[in-house]
Amino acid sequence: LGVYVLGGMVPSRDIDLARDAFDKKDALLSKIAHSRSSSGPAVVQENGHAEKESSVRKCIVYGGFEGLCVSGVMMAALSSIGLPQPQILSLCLGSMFSLAFAFALRDFIRHGAEHRHYRAERDREEWELENYPDGEIREMVELYEAMGVGKADAEKIIKTLAEYKKPFVDLMMLQELHMPPPEGSPLLSALASFLSFMFIGCTPVVAFLARMLYPETDNTSLGPLAFGLSTTLITSGALAAVNWSILPRENSRFTYVYLFCALCAVTAVAFFSIHPTLSILHELLRRW
Repeated sequence: LGVYVLGGMVPSRDIDLARDAFDKKDALLSKIAHSRSSSGPAVVQENGHAEKESSVRKCIVYGGFEGLCVSGVMMAALSSIGLPQPQILSLCLGSMFSLAFAFALRDFIRHGAEHRHYRAERDREEWELENYPDGEIREMVELYEAMGVGKADAEKIIKTLAEYKKPFVDLMMLQELHMPPPEGSPLLSALASFLSFMFIGCTPVVAFLARMLYPETDNTSLGPLAFGLSTTLITSGALAAVNWSILPRENSRFTYVYLFCALCAVTAVAFFSIHPTLSILHELLRRW
């Protein structure tokens, strides 16, 4: 569905219109979508740009959700044991920085391992294709035969593709090893996780601080903890809404599942942080 040009691909269809046609099950609209390119000037897209943007976006969204959950849970838990508010703030900020660094390191190691594994397998496939092309061609022919393609047609397809090394290795990685190219850069993914965890995750902490410093700024009766948790819920909803507007519709549903889990976690901790609830739990544990 596209034409490769200088290592990139110019789409030969309007992808947004194609998605709308699929949602509406409109065959005529789908035909129109495939007969014209996306709106705007044609741009040659270099390999990896879409994957890099997707990887960074996911790290920003999930890093932000994790930061919001951690900050909300910590504020509720520390408030429940009666710590002074300045101490709660210092513990929250210190913990947020430490966890942001830990999650960034996790993403860097995970993405780096994926890249190294993919590169090692690709190097092996390229070496095998150079040193024993007949064996690689036979493997792919057998794979296509297993998919229901006739032997003669499979041989014709594979022998034609084998004349073009890079597309043929791409095909082997996807169809033989089931390994799509890894997304993005490990360093950019780690940086996105760190910044989103810190800046988005610290939003409730900043609200807690503002409410503590300026308690009479409005007529509401919310204390610093309730104000911080309310900010957690509002920021989570805003982050989910932004992600919904960016992600394809079929993937964005998972964002709302993640949001629901985040809200459940914050709500549960807020409930169990209430002093009467803690007293009941302590009494049950003592008797048990």
